[in-house]
Amino acid sequence: MPGQITTILLSALLVAAPQSAPIVTAPPAAPAKPSPPAAPDAKLPAPSKEAVAAQTMIDTALHKINKDIKRDGNVWSFEIAKRQVIVITDPIAERMRILVPVIEANKLDSIMLKRLMQANFDSALDARYAVAQDLLWGVFVHPLTSLNEKDFVSGLSQALKVVENFGGSYSSGAIIFGGGDSTNIQAKQLLEELQQQSAADKKNSI
Repeated sequence: MPGQITTILLSALLVAAPQSAPIVTAPPAAPAKPSPPAAPDAKLPAPSKEAVAAQTMIDTALHKINKDIKRDGNVWSFEIAKRQVIVITDPIAERMRILVPVIEANKLDSIMLKRLMQANFDSALDARYAVAQDLLWGVFVHPLTSLNEKDFVSGLSQALKVVENFGGSYSSGAIIFGGGDSTNIQAKQLLEELQQQSAADKKNSI
């Protein structure tokens, strides 16, 4: 499993990371003439202030949940409820995704695959089940610049819930009706639950 997780992580980084323009070189010149210099790399666009602020928010929110977060550039990884969680952002494309591995994809039969698609239509809500690199994942994807802490914590909780409820309710466990005070109350409760789970994991590891 760790090797497969590393593979999908690296693959996701390659997809998410903005690519530099290729270096343009002139064809080989005749011996008597020097080759012209290669054209310089094109400059990558700078991320927006909103994207940078969203990444700071993500980092702050994750450290509220777990002090042992590992960050490598635009990638955060940690464990909670004995599950590895990977958060990847692309500040240039302004996207964010949360990935939580479930099981090896070859263990899924046609009935389970159909059930996953049914869950993606209703009970998974903002999270989704997805298959990549021979693994089934719980995934939450959101535009980066419009992401706030409440939505991020909710998305993280939903991604963990679809993993936890795989084979049962296939539910993200989130409330989808709004208009009152419940949404903000639930976001606070979700954050507290994640903090408590992280503290319990740390205590059990001692």
